[in-house]
Amino acid sequence: MFLKILVPLDGSDTAECVLPHVKLLASADKNVTIDFIYVVAPLDAPMIDAKYRKKIETESRQAAADYLKRLITKSGLKEIARPIVAPGKVADTISDYAARNKQDLIIMATHGRSGVSRWFYGSVADKVVHESHTPVWLVKADSSCKSSYSANRRLRILVPLDGSTVAESVLKQLKEINRQLPASKLDIILARVCEIFSTPVGYPPPLSMNWEEYLAYEKKRCRSICLDYLSGIQVKLAKAGIKARIEILEGNPAEVLIDYIDKNAIDLVIISTHGRTGFSRWAFGSIAEKVLKGSNSPVLLIRAK
Repeated sequence: MFLKILVPLDGSDTAECVLPHVKLLASADKNVTIDFIYVVAPLDAPMIDAKYRKKIETESRQAAADYLKRLITKSGLKEIARPIVAPGKVADTISDYAARNKQDLIIMATHGRSGVSRWFYGSVADKVVHESHTPVWLVKADSSCKSSYSANRRLRILVPLDGSTVAESVLKQLKEINRQLPASKLDIILARVCEIFSTPVGYPPPLSMNWEEYLAYEKKRCRSICLDYLSGIQVKLAKAGIKARIEILEGNPAEVLIDYIDKNAIDLVIISTHGRTGFSRWAFGSIAEKVLKGSNSPVLLIRAK
């Protein structure tokens, strides 16, 4: 379960968009603890006298501590949260802290304040995902900060799979979420994309058929493979007490996933940062990255070992 949660913040309202997600997990189990961490980066101003540099850095750390204390009080998480102010390079410090303290999850925004230490995708969040072995729950901060978690609404979770055991590594985290949140609040969707290439390797087929007939044949065969695979995963999850439904999509993996996410108001996408080798591998910098950039839904990225 996600009992030890690390929440990096930078003092901006934008970065605080993660709070609804933090509260959702915190409310689900009495043993959850939250570490709000604010990393104070080294002052990049070599012309400033050492005496004043030290004064500025001390004041920055104190301001960060005051901010975190106010935030914890305002968030209503005072009983389970603690403020952590740490000096150093932002991404490195977050990753090191998570590893050293054996955090179960990092929840952070993909954008933050402007300036030297701004948190934008391709910088801090990107580095944390690459450096940390801790699962990272990323919230796209330029989307609405309002919580979509209402008492009468089920949490829609999309789990895209590609048929590889590497991509299936996310199922462990899915089981943890299922343990932490009431099953009645979850709507779990297993998805696989059926890709039809422009010229199938086996064409022409041994049977006599035109191109349109063969394309229809390939689509049917592809959907059958996807259905058999997802049904097998569905049965395994059912044995673990997890109810899930199946979706088979067709087309370019990233494009159809993003379209499905936006049209179906998905609350969380759980995806591995690596998948099978080859054309449609699910690697960070490929499909997982495109889904994160292209959709407004939070994405839980699991770094496959």
